[in-house]
Amino acid sequence: MPRYPITIDQETVQIGSSAELAVALDVLQGQYDREVLTQLQPHLSRIILQPNQLFTVMKSLSPDDQVFLIQALQGNLAGIIQDASHLRDLLATLAEEKVETALLQALGPDGLHSLILTGEELAEVLEWVYGQTDELTLELLGLEYVQNLCREAAELSMILRSLDTGLQSWLIDQLGWEFCLGLIRDGRDLAYLLRALPSAISERLLKHYEPAQLASLIGNSRDWKYLYQRLEPAEADFITHILGLKNTRRNSHAA
Repeated sequence: MPRYPITIDQETVQIGSSAELAVALDVLQGQYDREVLTQLQPHLSRIILQPNQLFTVMKSLSPDDQVFLIQALQGNLAGIIQDASHLRDLLATLAEEKVETALLQALGPDGLHSLILTGEELAEVLEWVYGQTDELTLELLGLEYVQNLCREAAELSMILRSLDTGLQSWLIDQLGWEFCLGLIRDGRDLAYLLRALPSAISERLLKHYEPAQLASLIGNSRDWKYLYQRLEPAEADFITHILGLKNTRRNSHAA
């Protein structure tokens, strides 16, 4: 195993693994962390090779030094993180938005594309980003890539549930109603999307349907029951009005 020297206060030690680096950082108690990282910067991608190693070192650093490490590893970061589950777990450990932003920017579109391969994985990642970083994630992935991840209404629903209301509306507008409506094949698909959206956006969705189209889409009493039990009160009021049904939760067996 190659080993690399660092010198602090005229004492030199050799670092060859992420475990040794984490121990050195812990011993120094933050006083010389940046100096250690700066001396090792040309070699960090040969010391930190796997997700658990990155997590271990990151936990020993302040947010500013976490940003420094992320930028130092930039070209190798996606290969170290390996997949979306590890990206999600890393994001879950980060306490500050600026570190999340640095991580996403360092990964860039290519890195995120290599890690996030399904709509469910994107939803899990979005659960652990905050503030402006969820929008940054979507922008880095790109609209076409996000559309390709949403092969079914259930996948789009999971992504929407991971976003705040303002960003839900923004994403729907970016994707376009034609695309979103094209994912709805039956009453269950409709239920997935209505359940993910606040009533104001749900009403915008339902206004695209004529009563006969909506009744045909829902199809039968089983799908109607599945849908109706998952509606918010305002959504229930709106959809029963469109269909001309009695407005009561007890009528959930009506078709």
